[in-house]
Amino acid sequence: MEKSVALHTGQRMPVLGLGTWHHGDQQDMVEAVRFAIKAGFRHIDCAYCYGNEQQMGQVLGEMVGQGRHVPREDMFIASKLWNTEHAADRVEGACRRSLQDLGLEYLDLYIVHWPSGFLPGRGNVPRDERGEVMFSGVTLEETWGAMERLVDLGLVRALGLSNFNSRQVLRILEVAKVRPAVLQVESNPRFGNEPLRRFCARHSIQLVAFSPFGSPDLPWGEKMAHILADRRLAALAARTGRSPAQLVIRWQIQRGVCVIPKSVFPLELTDNLGVWGWQLDQQGLQVVESLELGVRKIVPIITMPGGEQRIRDLKDPNYPFGFTEE
Repeated sequence: MEKSVALHTGQRMPVLGLGTWHHGDQQDMVEAVRFAIKAGFRHIDCAYCYGNEQQMGQVLGEMVGQGRHVPREDMFIASKLWNTEHAADRVEGACRRSLQDLGLEYLDLYIVHWPSGFLPGRGNVPRDERGEVMFSGVTLEETWGAMERLVDLGLVRALGLSNFNSRQVLRILEVAKVRPAVLQVESNPRFGNEPLRRFCARHSIQLVAFSPFGSPDLPWGEKMAHILADRRLAALAARTGRSPAQLVIRWQIQRGVCVIPKSVFPLELTDNLGVWGWQLDQQGLQVVESLELGVRKIVPIITMPGGEQRIRDLKDPNYPFGFTEE
């Protein structure tokens, strides 16, 4: 695979990007994006709900554009529609706010962050007295129609989805005048999401992997050792002279998946760029695939009235997020 992949829109999207979700000091993320662009990253993945698009806009304004470090046309910048903005009369306003915060005239990719809308006006994640999320009931079809108008207005070059399962994607495909170009989901050696990868390949949708190292810094989900510390990866790294992170990224690239790992550390960012000009052999691919457990890390959390947190049953058929894959 080349360093970029052709979307069905005709755009080329860099295979390797930088995720910008960060629960620590946002200045760390600003410095990371600045360093990453200087180092050669050209795909920056943003979202309203990350709470830092204004900060991202400051560094993009410094680094991207005429007379700056990188021309705008050489960058691929994505953002995401948050769940409270799914209603048809709210989508354009949400997109324009992200554009204003990011200091951009257009987005290369605008993604529906989750397949279910929340009631607006009650915070980012409105909950009732039982701690249950308050859903708006806005249909996927209504939201997608409003997303398509963003393309007509020239605000967005391509549309995408995130955290959708195959049934939800098919609902979009049945009504779409502008087909989704990208599906962004959790994917890593412990949870490859292979059925969904094959589904996307059949429908000419580019799969993009977030949490490619298993998001070890998240405080919820299964408590396991860091993927990159796995002894099998360590042995493969010693045999190939590559880092465990490079092995994991390269595995995704060779299975046709784009990757948006997040880091705020210059050494890690530089290391992530060292995935070109070589390939994993069949034995190496099998080593990475041997880590598969079918275990997600990105899971829905319910806050109970007393403040207790518990994980929602992912197989609950009434839960309207896109976790269960057929």
